[in-house]
Amino acid sequence: MTHTVPLRIVVLGSPGSGKSTFSHALAAGTGLPLIHLDDLYWRPGWRRPTAPEWERTLERLTAGPYWIIDGNFADTVRQRVERADTVILLDRHPWLCAAALVRRSLRLRRDALLGRRPRDYVPVGLAADDPPVRSLTALVRKAAGFRGRELHRMRPALAACSAPVLRCRSRRSAARLLRQLSEQARPLPGGTAVTDRALVCTCAQRHRRGGPAPDPSSRHTRPVQERST
Repeated sequence: MTHTVPLRIVVLGSPGSGKSTFSHALAAGTGLPLIHLDDLYWRPGWRRPTAPEWERTLERLTAGPYWIIDGNFADTVRQRVERADTVILLDRHPWLCAAALVRRSLRLRRDALLGRRPRDYVPVGLAADDPPVRSLTALVRKAAGFRGRELHRMRPALAACSAPVLRCRSRRSAARLLRQLSEQARPLPGGTAVTDRALVCTCAQRHRRGGPAPDPSSRHTRPVQERST
């Protein structure tokens, strides 16, 4: 079956795998609105929404006609992948993800010391020194156990969904996939209501000012595709 140009894309992956960076570049390359689940989940003072509130939020955002949704939240992944027409899983080695988290923590600490705005993505409801952002021990532990815990819980939903699951095991394969999806992009359908603007990422502009992003000009043009099981 020929797969059409994707308009609803779910991006999953371990902390440190590059989900948010990849999603920013994908939004820039395709023109699709980007939604970070962490922006919607975390409230100031690192408070969480109630379960009913979170369920209503997910229903609201997945009802949109086109979107990129960045984030795991394994307990609700089925609700998202059932509405998606493409699922991207960034599945880098756990220790590579852990090393990326250490570098990210050092960048956040340096930016804080210099009194400048963080260059890395930080959820809008959190500060760079809030525990969910800065707790390096917790983040590294989560990256090290991602495949055995969170991904294990997501596998039944990934196996059951009708959308293709595209697994990227390296930055190179992610760049190839990004290039292909950007080349496939078409103007969004005219006259169709765009996903609620209140949910859409507002931080992508910093990547046009030189922030890191997967390289869409990679010389590799054939994406790596693997069905999750």
